[in-house]
Amino acid sequence: IFNMDETGLFFRALPTRTYVCREEGQRKTVRGTKALRAKDRLTLVLCANATGTCKIDPLLVGSAKNPHCFRDQQSPVPYVNLKNAWVDREIYRGWWNNIFLPAIRKHTKEPVALLMDNCSGHDPSCADPTGQVEIIFFPPNCTSVFQPLDQGIITTLKTLYKREMLSSFAAAYEKFEELQELAKKVWSS
Repeated sequence: IFNMDETGLFFRALPTRTYVCREEGQRKTVRGTKALRAKDRLTLVLCANATGTCKIDPLLVGSAKNPHCFRDQQSPVPYVNLKNAWVDREIYRGWWNNIFLPAIRKHTKEPVALLMDNCSGHDPSCADPTGQVEIIFFPPNCTSVFQPLDQGIITTLKTLYKREMLSSFAAAYEKFEELQELAKKVWSS
């Protein structure tokens, strides 16, 4: 049994909460920046089986045709672009045919059930030509309580992403002077 779901990821937004020690009677505040409210968004298409033994490669849907972060290297996960960075029927069909079905064929020969919400971007006409995979849509207006990936998996993924992002910020901050010298050399040449 597999579950597929999409989630938005504000990939540049810094965490909005932090632990600030507060002494008795004093109120400490942390100044905000625009980076806390960054609206640069990707959509992640995630899919895994019920036991967690098979995690399908995530699909990134962004608005940039050629993102700057991939200009010197290939994207480590599949990436497609759409102006609003949402999953439409064409992107869903591409995910179904090029990512999901090949991964299922590699993982098992057994029959597979794919549980997913009935979003308008999910094409109900997609079918497995071999009959191995059956799509089961959740009822309309079904709450996230019934969506297995919403039971903490997506939240954990986003938390791990934020942790990695902050770790790389901290590492860059420690090398700030070195990076500044490199930037001066690049601009002077």
